[in-house]
Amino acid sequence: MRRWSAVAIGLALLALPSCGGGPPNPYPPEIVEAFVTACRTNAPESVCRCAIDRVQRRFSLDEYLALEKRITNGDIPKELVDEAAECRGR
Repeated sequence: MRRWSAVAIGLALLALPSCGGGPPNPYPPEIVEAFVTACRTNAPESVCRCAIDRVQRRFSLDEYLALEKRITNGDIPKELVDEAAECRGR
């Protein structure tokens, strides 16, 4: 089920340019890699890494998992899309 959520998040983050830097409190590697893998179906890896870095800076792991749950229920959280959109133009 988590893989499907990561795919949905990746689809919500289409074609965002990359940004730099990493989060101070990263998520477990398997969550990050699932996100990046799903995202890469629609965007370059650098864009996907930017998006997950920004998401990790804004949301705790528990908050992110709650957002994933919303996605499994068919709701793409605007706050995820907004955060990823900040990568645009970098």
